[in-house]
Amino acid sequence: MKSKTLAIFGIITWILSVASSAENLAGNYTTPTALIVVLALTTLVFTIMAVARLWKPQKVTAILFLASSLISLIYVSAPTQIINFVLFIWVILLLWAMRKYEEPIEKFKKQFGLTSKEVALL
Repeated sequence: MKSKTLAIFGIITWILSVASSAENLAGNYTTPTALIVVLALTTLVFTIMAVARLWKPQKVTAILFLASSLISLIYVSAPTQIINFVLFIWVILLLWAMRKYEEPIEKFKKQFGLTSKEVALL
């Protein structure tokens, strides 16, 4: 999966998870439980894939995003949700712009016939 595709997947997951959090006046979710579970799993998949993709180029951002996601699961409050949303936007922007930095590396690898491990050693 390319970085832009992962960013779009994250945006769609975020929109659907916000839409599924609708409650009625009694405080009960109006979305079926199965859909909430599926959206939680897709959010988990996005978080893992984004952290894995950003681990080498942006390790600090990946750690902050993972920690923020875990904290927002445990401690649900407005400040933690705001911090998580800001980090989510930052991760999406990094994933969206990542291709711009990957293209020169791919050209370099093709030009000199190097593997990814050899390029990482440079």
